[in-house]
Amino acid sequence: MNKESSTYFSESKGIIKKDLVKINNLKEVFNEINQHMYGKLKYTHTDTRARSKEIINLLFCKLVDEFSKSDEEFTEFCIKNKETEEDLFKRLNCFFKENVIERYRNLINHEEKINLNKDLLYIIIQKLQRISLIQSSKDIIRDAFEIFVSKILKDEGGQFFTPLNIIKFMVGYLDPKLKDKILDPACGHGGFLLEAKDYLWAKNSSEQDKINIISNLYGIDKDLFLAKICKLHLEILSNGKSNIFCENSLDPSNYNYELKNLSLENKFDIILTNPPFGVKIPIDNKSLLQQYELGHIWINDKNNHWSKTKKIQKKQPPQILFIERCIQLLKNGGKLGIVLPEGIFGNPTDRYIWEFLEQNGKILGIISLDQNTFQPYTCNKTSILFYQKINKFNSEYFIDFAIVNNVGHDKDGKICYKLNKDGTEKRDLDGKKIINDDLDKLIKKITTAEEFNYKKHQNVFKINLSKIKNKIFIPNYYIGVEKTLKNLSTDNSFTLFSIQDLVERKIIYTNKNKNLPRGDEIGSNVYGLGDIPFIRTSEISNWEICIDSNKRTSEEIYLKYKDNQNIEFGDILVVKDGGPNLIGKTGFITRFDTKIIIQSHLYQIKVLENNEFIDPYLILYLLNLDIVQKQFEAITFIQGTIATIGNRIMEIILPLPSDLEKRRKISTIIKDIINSKEKIREKINSLDLKSFV
Repeated sequence: MNKESSTYFSESKGIIKKDLVKINNLKEVFNEINQHMYGKLKYTHTDTRARSKEIINLLFCKLVDEFSKSDEEFTEFCIKNKETEEDLFKRLNCFFKENVIERYRNLINHEEKINLNKDLLYIIIQKLQRISLIQSSKDIIRDAFEIFVSKILKDEGGQFFTPLNIIKFMVGYLDPKLKDKILDPACGHGGFLLEAKDYLWAKNSSEQDKINIISNLYGIDKDLFLAKICKLHLEILSNGKSNIFCENSLDPSNYNYELKNLSLENKFDIILTNPPFGVKIPIDNKSLLQQYELGHIWINDKNNHWSKTKKIQKKQPPQILFIERCIQLLKNGGKLGIVLPEGIFGNPTDRYIWEFLEQNGKILGIISLDQNTFQPYTCNKTSILFYQKINKFNSEYFIDFAIVNNVGHDKDGKICYKLNKDGTEKRDLDGKKIINDDLDKLIKKITTAEEFNYKKHQNVFKINLSKIKNKIFIPNYYIGVEKTLKNLSTDNSFTLFSIQDLVERKIIYTNKNKNLPRGDEIGSNVYGLGDIPFIRTSEISNWEICIDSNKRTSEEIYLKYKDNQNIEFGDILVVKDGGPNLIGKTGFITRFDTKIIIQSHLYQIKVLENNEFIDPYLILYLLNLDIVQKQFEAITFIQGTIATIGNRIMEIILPLPSDLEKRRKISTIIKDIINSKEKIREKINSLDLKSFV
C-alpha cells in the first residue's frame, strides 16, 4: 500500500490546524473514499446505512477535532510520524470515545466504535487529514450523504437531499430575524436549519445572539439515524444544545412527553421544509387522516369552490398532510417555505388544497424549479410554495411567480456553466467560471418584478390572486398559455372554445369518463392470442396509428371491447398518460385502423353531427397547434418518468378560426394530408414479391 512518507510531517505531533486547506472538490474526495470502501468491504445495497454510519462517525471525529483546536494547536485526525495502521486504529477509536461519545453521550451509544478495517481507515485519514472540512463545505453531511447513501435508500423513503442553492434561496426569501423560532418538520440531516443558522449568524455577531439563534432552531424527523446526525451536527457546529427530535411530525398524538410538553402548535415564525413525497409512501391510517382537514374528501360545486365533507380519504400522499401540519405549527403571521411536486400546483383534483390555503392565509410566492433540480436522484418536477398563515387580510394581493430554468447542474449532477455565444464558458472578473444558476440573483429580481403582462417576456412576475385562473398556480401556464390566449382573445379572427365547451355543445364526444370492460384494459395474459392490434401510447406518432403493434390479441377479446370503445373512421386518439414526451400526441383513425383495441392511456375524441363546420380534420389541426401543445405541456403532471394530464384535457382551449371559409380550407388541407398517408399505406400493404417482376 502506498502510505505517506515520514517526511510528510515536520513533527510527530500531527498537523497544525492553521495549515489545513480549503478545497473546492470535497465530493470528489468523498467519491474516491467511497470507491475504496466498495472495493475493500464489498458492501451491498442492504449495507448502505452501515457504510454511511462508518464514514459519518469519522467525519464527526474530524469536525470535533477542527472545532476544538486553536489555529496553533496540532490536530488529531491525521497519520502521525511513523504511526502504523494498528496505532492509528487504536488512537482514532480512543479519540472517538473520549471526544465524540463522551461529549455527546445522549446521542451516541457508549458501546459504539469505529469498525472500519485498519488499512481502509488509514487510506481515509490519508485522504482527509490536510483538508479543512469546515472551510470546504457549507454542509459536510449533505455532501457525504450524496456520495455514501445510495439512490435506493433515498427512493425507499421518498426523501432526497435538497440542493444547497435551493436551501439558500428559500432561507433568503423568508429572511428570518434574530428572535424567530424556526422549524423543519422533516429535517433529515438538518440542511435548512444549518443554512438558517449561517444566515442569522452572519447578521448577528455577539456570542449570546448565536446561542439564542441555536436555541430557536427546531427539527423533527421520523428517521432515527438522520435525526441523531442532525442533532449531533448542529451541536458540534454550535458547541451547544439543539432541539432535534425523532418523531413522525404528522402524528402529534404519539409525540413523546418532551415534544408534547413544548406545545408546538401556533409556535413558529418560520417553517422551511422539503417533506418526503410520492405515491409509493401514502398515509392510509384512518385515525391519522381524520385529524386533518386535508385528510377528508372535499367536493367541488359548479363555481369551482370546494368544501370539506365528513368522509375520510382512503389514503393521501404525505406531502399534502405536511402542508396542513405546517400551517398548524405556524403562529399567526408565520411564514412557510415548502418544496412540493408540481402536480399539486395545477391538478384539478388537488384544487381543494388551494381552497384550504386561501382560507387560512396568503400565498406569497410560487417558484417553478427546473426538471433537473433533484437529479441525478429523481427527475420529479417540483415547485416551491411560500405561504403566510394569517387570520385577517385583504384578499386582493399579489403573488410572486418565477420560473427557474437553470439550477447549476445537469441531469447527471454535473456543474453547468454559463456560455458565450461561441460556446466558451463565461468567466467573472477574477477569471472564475460562472455557474448557470437562475437562483443566484432571483430574490432581487422578485423584489423588483412587475405585474404579469401578456405583451412582455417575463420569467419573474406578480399576479393578483383574483386573476388566478381555475386555481392553477403553475408559472409556465401563464407565460406559455395565458399570454398567447389573451392575445388571441382580442383577435376577432378567432373564437376560443375549451374542449369542455365543445362537449357540452355536443359538437364532440370524448371517452374521458367511459370505463372499459373489466374495469381497465386487456392484460398481458391475453397478448399473443391473435392478430388484433392493442394500441398503446407508443403507437401514436405523426398523426398516425401504428397497427404493427407487437401486442396483439384474439378476435374474441376484440369483440368484448368493440362496442364499448366504438372505434370509427375519423376518431382522434390523444395520449394522456405515459412518457413526458408523448403527452398530447395525436393519431387519426383511418379506414385501416378501425379494428383495434386502445389502451386506457388514450383519449378518444369523436366529432358528432352538428350545424357548424367543425369536422375531425379541423380538430386534428387545432390539437397540434403550438399554443395547444403548450397547454398540454403546462397542465402535464410529471411524477418520476410518468406523466399525466388526467381530465385536465377538458380545460384545453382551441382557437377556432371565426371565418367558416377558413375552417373549410384548413379541413381540406388536412384531409388531403390524411388521404396521402392512406394512399402510401395502401401501396405499402399491396407490395409483394411479384410487384417488381
